[in-house]
Amino acid sequence: MAGDGPGPYSICVGVCGVGPAIIWLCVLLYALWSNHKVTGCNVSLWSWLGGCAVVFGIKVGGHLLKMVSDAPDFSASSLEVCLSCTIFCTGCFLLAWEIYGIFQYSYADGEICTLTTWTLVALIVNPIVGLMTIITMIVAQMALLPSALLNTVQDSGDDEEE
Repeated sequence: MAGDGPGPYSICVGVCGVGPAIIWLCVLLYALWSNHKVTGCNVSLWSWLGGCAVVFGIKVGGHLLKMVSDAPDFSASSLEVCLSCTIFCTGCFLLAWEIYGIFQYSYADGEICTLTTWTLVALIVNPIVGLMTIITMIVAQMALLPSALLNTVQDSGDDEEE
């Protein structure tokens, strides 16, 4: 075997790849924590923001678990496939959750509900961060390409020796 684990390089690239999602997750958690004593119409908006935080938490956790699950190579383990499917499903859920959030925002009274500002910001920023995360993950995978190629070549050399 060429590598026994992912190594610090692939972990660093993985963290950088989900950097936008990590930052946005922290912002969402701050919004939730600073408004955790909500009443009235804010409850549905707070729940919607909480759902966004859960989705981004799953996406961040899934990408980081994928990075540390194995050394970069051109094969996919069952764990990597399962994590990829989970990340894809959370992305699809986020799309539907955004539509639900638009309805929640449109029904909320801005003078009574203090979370309407956070909801509007999240409605705008969620798709942007999702797209940025996809782009940075593609760049991160391209950065890991030489390492994956080297590990694949070394693995095939080990197989020939046996």
